[in-house]
Amino acid sequence: MSTATTKATPTPTSVSLYDAKTHLSELGERAAAGEEIIVTKHGKPRFKLVAVDPPKRRPLPGSIDLGAAKAQWTALAEYDWMAPDEEIERLFGTRE
Repeated sequence: MSTATTKATPTPTSVSLYDAKTHLSELGERAAAGEEIIVTKHGKPRFKLVAVDPPKRRPLPGSIDLGAAKAQWTALAEYDWMAPDEEIERLFGTRE
């Protein structure tokens, strides 16, 4: 016999449109807390109330440790980009 436990998904709560209008604030709080609420009209599902995912916040400048990337940027900044590339000169003879 298996002793593994499975996480049961809760059954959504079903309310009539009239009750939803009457208790919208309460239902909204329950939905925001994670409960799924199905709103019905004449016994048929019409829509559901669910929580909205919170917006993703951008990190503030300077709040991320760049680690090795910062060292690479420093090395690129210190590179002499105007120095002649000897390999290109050898291949194409661009030196004037």
